[in-house]
Amino acid sequence: MIFNTNRSYYSAIKPKKMTDTTTTKSLEELVMEIPVEQIVQPTIPIKVAIREAGNLQRDATEDKEALIAKGLAPEKIEELAIRADFLSDKQTLWIRKYETSTNNTKEWEALEEEASKLQRELKHDFQFALRNNKEALRKLKNITKGNDSADLAQDMGDYAGFGLDYPEELGAINFDNNKLTRADELSHKLNNLVRVVDGAHRSKKHPEKQMRDRAYTYLKLLVDDIRAYGKYAFWDDEEMQKRYSSEYQRRKYQKNKEDENENI
Repeated sequence: MIFNTNRSYYSAIKPKKMTDTTTTKSLEELVMEIPVEQIVQPTIPIKVAIREAGNLQRDATEDKEALIAKGLAPEKIEELAIRADFLSDKQTLWIRKYETSTNNTKEWEALEEEASKLQRELKHDFQFALRNNKEALRKLKNITKGNDSADLAQDMGDYAGFGLDYPEELGAINFDNNKLTRADELSHKLNNLVRVVDGAHRSKKHPEKQMRDRAYTYLKLLVDDIRAYGKYAFWDDEEMQKRYSSEYQRRKYQKNKEDENENI
């Protein structure tokens, strides 16, 4: 997709002054207009994309006359910084969300490991203590039917309540009642985390992730467009051709070629 290059379009994306009474679109509104099918996933690190956009703005500014002569609107060069800053902001929001989800996932994994171990211990204790009580064993079997994350959280609560119903049988095997207290604690903690963790596992659907990808696409569209003009303007200059291409991608390509040669 090629964005409209007329001045009225590009003036719309500039920060609005406090005295401006005209209707303008925010950057968020502009990036939301990009069709879903044209949104691209980052192919290079975001920090690299932002740094290369800055380098491109510097180079294009130096070559402005040659680029304008080939039809490039000068506003596009100035706009690189605006789109790069927008991407930087959205990347920060996404990383903050991602790290929060990751930390919750790590906490869940630690609690899940403890709860799974306690679950096996309680099942073993109960089965032995209640070995002569068929009705109790039937109830115990119903508790252990599930096997997913929500079931584990529920099991901890069920085991805690179940154990309190049979104090004499458990006392006869010198059962440690602290296990029931801990099972109840784990049940509450796991239930509080399960929704957050399930959301982390669907991280691609997070609004912050989607907006970051849109911001990356928004910057990439402009970077690709300016680079195309640069390659056209300096089509017979090999060094200038490199100037208007991604250094990161060139190095990545070169490394892949070297790796291929080593495997011959």
